[in-house]
Amino acid sequence: MYQAPFLRTAHRVLMPLCALFLTVSSVYTASGREMPDSTTTAQPDERMDFRFGAYVGGAYTRARVNFFELFDLSGNKTPFTEGDGLGGTAGLMAEFPLLPWLHLDARANVIQQFHQLRATPEFVPVGTMSGASDIGKFQRTMDANIASAGLQLFLTLSPIQNLNIFLGARANLIFWKQYYQVERLLEPSYGRFEDGLESGLFRTRNERFGEIPIVRALGVANLNLALMAGIGYELPMNAAQSLTIAPEVFVARGLTDVAIWYTEKDRNATWQIDNLQANIALRWYPARAARFNAETYQLKKLQTLEKEIAQERRKIQAELRELRVSGISVKFADVKGILADGKTEILNPIVRVEEFSGEKSVQLLPYIFFNENSSVLPGRYKRLTANERLNFRVESFERQKPIDMYYSLLNIVGKRMELNPAAVLFVTGCNSNTAAEQGNQRLSEQRAQAVSDYLQDVWKIPAKRIVIQKRDLPEKPSQASSNLTSEEALAENRRVELSSTTPEILAPVSLSVTQFTVNPPTVVFGLNIATGPGLKQWSLDIISFEGREERTLHSAIGANTYPERYVWNIDADQRNIPLSPGSMDIRLAATDVDNREADAPIVSIPVEVRRFADKKRDKTPDKRINTYTLGYIDNDAQTEQILQTLKSRFTQQTVVALESVSNTARVLAFTQKLGVNNARLQYSKETQERLISIMKNDATLPEGRFFNRAVRLEVQEAGN
Repeated sequence: MYQAPFLRTAHRVLMPLCALFLTVSSVYTASGREMPDSTTTAQPDERMDFRFGAYVGGAYTRARVNFFELFDLSGNKTPFTEGDGLGGTAGLMAEFPLLPWLHLDARANVIQQFHQLRATPEFVPVGTMSGASDIGKFQRTMDANIASAGLQLFLTLSPIQNLNIFLGARANLIFWKQYYQVERLLEPSYGRFEDGLESGLFRTRNERFGEIPIVRALGVANLNLALMAGIGYELPMNAAQSLTIAPEVFVARGLTDVAIWYTEKDRNATWQIDNLQANIALRWYPARAARFNAETYQLKKLQTLEKEIAQERRKIQAELRELRVSGISVKFADVKGILADGKTEILNPIVRVEEFSGEKSVQLLPYIFFNENSSVLPGRYKRLTANERLNFRVESFERQKPIDMYYSLLNIVGKRMELNPAAVLFVTGCNSNTAAEQGNQRLSEQRAQAVSDYLQDVWKIPAKRIVIQKRDLPEKPSQASSNLTSEEALAENRRVELSSTTPEILAPVSLSVTQFTVNPPTVVFGLNIATGPGLKQWSLDIISFEGREERTLHSAIGANTYPERYVWNIDADQRNIPLSPGSMDIRLAATDVDNREADAPIVSIPVEVRRFADKKRDKTPDKRINTYTLGYIDNDAQTEQILQTLKSRFTQQTVVALESVSNTARVLAFTQKLGVNNARLQYSKETQERLISIMKNDATLPEGRFFNRAVRLEVQEAGN
């Protein structure tokens, strides 16, 4: 981005204006507005005092744009549609009182605005560093540097002293307007343009820069007009209140364009600039300084202090009286359900649960991660004894989260090796190739051996069926990026990788499951807890009765503060959905610092459950809900095969929802590969939040980050 000579221009423009304002202020002060001395009985209204000053600030720029190009550059298929950036401003001001509550504010200003315009991303064939070809996503951007100088006029309202509300306009002449345009490759990270710039590692192309074309408004070249509104509050900086500092916030709505277009397809183009501006302003009141009396000021200060002390004393006495008689009060303010759109609220809802059959498929992440410079299997991986393996069943994962299934990876692989006696498992030990692990293939081999020992000792897999391999970095190592720190990348490379020529060994785990949907999916509780001496602890429990047994669906506990609105996302975890018709009881309890306890009256929420038998009896249409967790790794052949199989099964009635915790690009890529159109996508805010809450894992662990990058597909199709 080009840098304009902002400070030099500001100096040339503002210094003559400063001299002019000083002259005006001296004439205004001495032109008959005689300053009364301390003996004058009628004190003047300070709001009618003239003042002048200076300000400096920063600005957030938001561009309203819709154009293809400044010149006929050809080949631009998508227009610029958005843009924003930062800038700076400075100026001088003089304020003339019209009425005690109304002033005329004139300001000379210099504004420099930097912002970047972005066009809609496009897709093109690109090459890769390995010489292959791929489909890449690129985006055209334009960095604009616009500087202007001019005048601002405001009518300033002061409903109370020191509070200023500004309404007016700005007229500036643009004296610097440069642009820099380039096309950047966004995805994939390993791609490059065949005609790319070497300076941009072949990930940029079509670099252009120059001056933005002149434009005329009201017949004036490069005149830029804007409506403005703002608010500010003055804080005195001295006893006389003759010098004040004021934080100010302004919004500006651009009325004129900053460029002119010559191309036929940009006949209706626009490029207008809005600003959100934050200033610090200094004001000087000559009249206040002239009539200030130090003794009177000190007397008023003492009188004010006495009043504040008396008010504080009365407040403390009132609090003591209330404390002596106060108890502890706990109650629900209200209970509301939030529908699937994430917006509509229902007071005193009925929770309706419906049962569906379906399939749960979880792709296996074939990595076991180790601690730094260690070959000991971390304790978070589920290990069995030789006797316990006899009762191991993959079906036990029906209601568990995908990452819980992952921690039994060695047991799943061991069970499958047991069922496929001809299969061979390749166990490849890797290291981070840095610090103590640099070139330490002995450590890599020990890690692989630890995995092999477990499979031999517990699952009785013969050693000849396990091939141990070693290397430094994995074949596809994790790299530090904007979303991954160096330490996180190193932790992901400290791993053992599993592979096999027998597909069944590392195939996704597929289970026939029963799914439940909830409507409304979210319930919000308004809490109201009042304690005299202070809150020590509060707790909320949601209880359901299944037959004669009490089952806790959800619990929350807190210390000395509590949320006024407590949100429970019911279907975030299938294990905690109420499955018995009747009601859920919500219990709220609190304890104050004196250990006095109180319970809110129990609130019951009606629950209706619709099972398979109910739908069969009523002959109502049913559906299947299938879920798939996949896509931990880029360009994975197994993932591609799963996507193609799913695509071949889609019908006109199929509805799909996709979401990822931290990889929206992968969601977009999967959507395109599945050929899912907008009519088939099921994307409400509530659906997204539910899927993310199901998938979100501990990002401090390497496996947690891999699972956060995965995509969860939820496919609804017609049932039997």
